[in-house]
Amino acid sequence: MKAILKNSDVFGAVSSTLCLTHCILTPFFLVIPTWWGGLNYFFIAISFFAVNFSAKNSSKKIMKPLLWLGFLFLSFCIINEELGLYHFPEFVTYLAAINLAFLHIYNLKYCQCHDDCDCKLKN
Repeated sequence: MKAILKNSDVFGAVSSTLCLTHCILTPFFLVIPTWWGGLNYFFIAISFFAVNFSAKNSSKKIMKPLLWLGFLFLSFCIINEELGLYHFPEFVTYLAAINLAFLHIYNLKYCQCHDDCDCKLKN
C-alpha cells in the first residue's frame, strides 16, 4: 500500500493503460472467462485508490477535479458496458482510459511537490 501512496500516478497510469489493453483485447476472445470480465472491477478499484492519493498530493488545484472526473468517466463507461444500459461506441471507453492515463502522467510530470513551500507557491 505504501508503494501506491508514493507512486499513485505511476500506478494510475499503468492501471489505465492496462484497462485500455483489456478493453481492446476483450472482443478478440471467443469465450471470455468470468475472471477476464471481473478485471473491470479490479481496474476501477485500483484507479480509485490511485486517483484518491494523486489528487491529495497534486500541487495544482485543477488536477484534483480533473482526476476525479477522469475516474468517474472511466468508471461510468466500464459499469455501463457491464450492465448494458446505454450503447456507446468502444472508442468512448478507450478515450476514458487514455484520458485518465494522460492525467496521471501529467500530474506525475508537472504537479509534484518537492517540499511544502513548493506546493504553496503553485496553488
